[in-house]
Formats: sequence, structure tokens, C-alpha cells
Amino acid sequence: MRKELIYFHLLIFSAMSLFAQKSGDGKMNGTYLGQKAPGLTPEIFAPGIVSTENRVYANITFNPGFTEACWTPNTADTNIYHGGIIISKFENGIWTRPEEIRFLSKEYSHRSPFYGLDGGRLYFQANLRKNHDWDQKEKFYFVEKNPQGWSDPVLVDTVFNKYAPHWQFSLDKDKNLYFGGDLRGKENSGGIYFSKYDHGKYKEPVLIFSNNKYEEAVFGPAISPGGEYILFARIHPRSSEYPRMFSIYISFRKSENEWTAPKDLGEVLNMDANQPRISPDNKYIFFVGNDGMSYWVSAAIIEQWRPED
Repeated sequence: MRKELIYFHLLIFSAMSLFAQKSGDGKMNGTYLGQKAPGLTPEIFAPGIVSTENRVYANITFNPGFTEACWTPNTADTNIYHGGIIISKFENGIWTRPEEIRFLSKEYSHRSPFYGLDGGRLYFQANLRKNHDWDQKEKFYFVEKNPQGWSDPVLVDTVFNKYAPHWQFSLDKDKNLYFGGDLRGKENSGGIYFSKYDHGKYKEPVLIFSNNKYEEAVFGPAISPGGEYILFARIHPRSSEYPRMFSIYISFRKSENEWTAPKDLGEVLNMDANQPRISPDNKYIFFVGNDGMSYWVSAAIIEQWRPED
């Protein structure tokens, strides 16, 4: 029954989606940067565009209208090493050549972009690269669309200043924020946190998946648009005989801060996997493989783990 349900979802996704193709002059047009849709087997996403010799540090994110896409490469270039936001825009029927975009001064690292699901904000992390004090820590910022392009960057909320977030983060349609990190100065506080957005402010983050429980770090959460499930990466204990160093896990929401026991997607993805992303239409899962490339696969693969109603 589960297998039939998976293939049913895959059929529906394929039938409803209009996938981009490269035009005769080699330019990209349509949704998903001109890439042919994957099925239940992961495929490299956008080779030569996103998946390049520089590899991927923070995975690709699309805005809800699929008119912009951002990611962070893993290049050793001193300007954007772990700190560049690369953007491509869908204009006049084609995707533009990817280029770096900055919102703060060149002294700041820019990384881990994420488009808000309301379509108006682009979130990212930044820190002062040369300062080894407080401001070197990664912080959450956002910019908003305006007639001139983007607003000046705004710190998301001071409630996060006492935390040390790292790597990718994500938000659901209600702007609730999920991140990996720890509470500064508090031992054994690392893991994945949830912060509820309420009347324009963020509430104190709640630890929902602890590093202690999983023996090694869990990080890089990707919440589904509706908040019904979450993906995150786990580093497997170095003393274990597990065949992969990284795996992506899935957990389904039971209540606001209660989740089902996470399940390992490693056997399905069949490779080391981290930095998951979920497309804004909830149809595809993106992740970074053990070769540093971005991969994508139909979100129908998760149906076998979805709890029975």
C-alpha cells in the first residue's frame, strides 16, 4: 500500500508540474533552472550551474513564484568562501547568469539564503569575518522586496543573539524559524531549535532535537512549507560502523513541540547526505551529497514514513 501511494504521488507531481527545458540557444527557461524532473532516485541538480567544481555549501532555495533562486558555493575564493550568496533570476522567459549578491559590507560573510514563503523576504546568515569576538558569530538577517530591489538588511530578532546558530536554517509558511546550534555558554545545549513567530516577534527557542540523544551533531533543518514534517542532517558517531558519515532524517509533527521518532533516509538516498531543502511547492527534496554536489528527488519518497491517520 505504501509503495502504491508513493507512485501515486509521483504520478500526480509529474502530471501537475511544468518542467523547464533548455532552449535552442542553450539558455535556461521555465521552472527549476531548466532541469528535467527527478523520480524516486536522486539526481544531481543543475550540473555546471549549481553543482560545479566549487561544490555546494548551502543548498539551493527558490522563492514561491519560482522567479529567483539562491545558494552558497563551497569555493575557496576568498570573496565567497562559505560566505557568498549566488542568485539567478527568471527574467524575460529565461534564467539569468548566476552572480553574487551582497546586502552588508564586504567585511561580512553572507551565506545560507532562504526565501520566505510569503514571497517578500530573503533571509540569510552573516558574520564579520575578521572579528574574533561577538560579531563573528552567525546571525539571522532578512531583506524585503521593494520597488528598488531589496531593502537594507534587518536583524531578524535579538532573541537569537544568545544562541550560536550554524549552517542552514528554514522557516515555514507562518514564519516560524528552525535552526541548528547551541545556547552560548551552556553545555549540552546543542541541537535543532524551534522559535515560534508571534505578533511580529520570535519567542524563546525550544530545543526539539538534541545532540545528546543522537550522540553527534544534528543540524541543517528543513521544515516543510506547512510545518507538518522536518528534515535534518546527522553526523554519525565516529566510532560506529555505519557506512555513511552523514544521513538525513525525517520526523513528522505531532503537536507544536512534539515530533515522531526520526527515521533515517540513508538507505533511500543511498549516499552521504546533508543540508536538505524542500521546494516551496513541497514536491521535491534537495540535499548535498558526499561529492559536494546538490541533488534532488521526488518528495514522494517520504510517504513510506508518514504516520497512518
